Amino acid sequence: MTQLWPVLLALALPAAATSNYDCSTICQTLASALPNLVTFPNSTAYAIHNNYWSARQSDVHPACFVAPRTAQDVATAVQLLTAHDAPFSVKAGGHTAFEGGSNIPAGVTLTLVHLDAVAVSADRQTVSVGAGNRWINVSEALDPLGLAVVAGRSSTVGVSGLTLGGGISYFSGMRGWACDNVRNYEVVLASGDVVNASPAENEDLYWALRGGGGSNFGIVTRFDLVSFEQGDLWASSNVYPGAANRTLIPMMHELLVKGLPDDPAAHTYFVMTHTAELGGYAVLSDEFHATHSDVASPPAVFAPFFDPALPTLAINTRVSNISRLSRDIEQANGLRQTWWDTTVAATATPDLLLDIVPLWEENIAPLLAAAAADNSTISPYLIYHPISSNILEAMQVNGGNALGLKPEDGPLMIVQLNLAWTSAAMDELVETSSKELIEKVNALAASRGASSKNGYVYMNYAGKTQDVYAGYGKQNVAKLRRVAKKYDPREKFGELWQGYFKL
Repeated sequence: MTQLWPVLLALALPAAATSNYDCSTICQTLASALPNLVTFPNSTAYAIHNNYWSARQSDVHPACFVAPRTAQDVATAVQLLTAHDAPFSVKAGGHTAFEGGSNIPAGVTLTLVHLDAVAVSADRQTVSVGAGNRWINVSEALDPLGLAVVAGRSSTVGVSGLTLGGGISYFSGMRGWACDNVRNYEVVLASGDVVNASPAENEDLYWALRGGGGSNFGIVTRFDLVSFEQGDLWASSNVYPGAANRTLIPMMHELLVKGLPDDPAAHTYFVMTHTAELGGYAVLSDEFHATHSDVASPPAVFAPFFDPALPTLAINTRVSNISRLSRDIEQANGLRQTWWDTTVAATATPDLLLDIVPLWEENIAPLLAAAAADNSTISPYLIYHPISSNILEAMQVNGGNALGLKPEDGPLMIVQLNLAWTSAAMDELVETSSKELIEKVNALAASRGASSKNGYVYMNYAGKTQDVYAGYGKQNVAKLRRVAKKYDPREKFGELWQGYFKL
């Protein structure tokens, strides 16, 4: 463990805890301890730090931002914040949809943006990634080397949030999720100590961080990720009219149950949306393959999606590096965003997945009407993410992760809602509507005997009020609580670290 310098400890004079804590004082104390790393409102640096993917997060204004440059800087900030009982939040990539997810009103926001190193080991087996990186930083460093990691699929998503919450990847069929491919975490505890968590050191903390999120246990400052040889990927984005979902969803179901397990190098997700540019409802099938390289013909697992009889609006097939692919699905900063999700079990037929679609169409109709009446815009998406049996099997490495998902529980399908809109006046309507739709999907799944075990909710796509940890199972939640108590016995992070999902 690394101890803070005594001179910095002297600054951390205890203060009485209060719900109305004046963070202007702690901000000045932090500025004294960390020169040039604290920014205040009405400064250019503050405005840059307060730029988030979701405008709902940018609407939140902390008393100050602290931008550490080293793990020791993070430790200094943590020691001061906990000693003064000052509320704070932590921003890594800042890609949370809901307000306050990685920002805090009138409190202190630690932004890890300067923890941006990407270093490849001499044997090319490990990539050490600073917690402030986005995935595009990692892929741009690795693409020229012919290397890859199990990473996020969108370029500006942060390494930290995605990995700590699970982490769906192009390579999940072969290697599980991102959390299953971390060799070691460097972590700042609530005490200010800097520790490592790996299968050989603090292994209970290592287990908890693999899908258990970060805000209960410590601030991860570096991820040592498994790297592997990887060239360009084959990819195709196929767009169809909305009515084709009656044909395409059964094909997706077949992929979930059989196609993906038979070809672990394949990866896909399935999107339904409503867009004026395409004349209303449309369906997108995005497909990827880690080893196929023939642009002229698809890999066999995806061949049915290229049937000439399908009413196709557009096909974009390419062989490309990971950086270019990850930019293809990026949404620019500045829209208001929400995510909600649930998980259903695969049944013998695709009927459940088919019957969710009219529920979604009924749900978004008043949202589209409200946006039109408000002279604003809204883009609704219903997204299916397969968790096939081979993915579940790959998750069991190193003793398994904290998610509570087992091979015998699958195959599963994540049902995700993603909405992006422009008018703050619609915030409450969108959130209420999304909650109601997820409840209807869960009720429909239950009526078909297709609820996932424990009601699993994928943290990285969860809505602000969803009970993510309940879906991990009682045994895992109890273990997570024990780990949090062990590494934060005074429960300072539980009390002071605001914003993301808490045990």
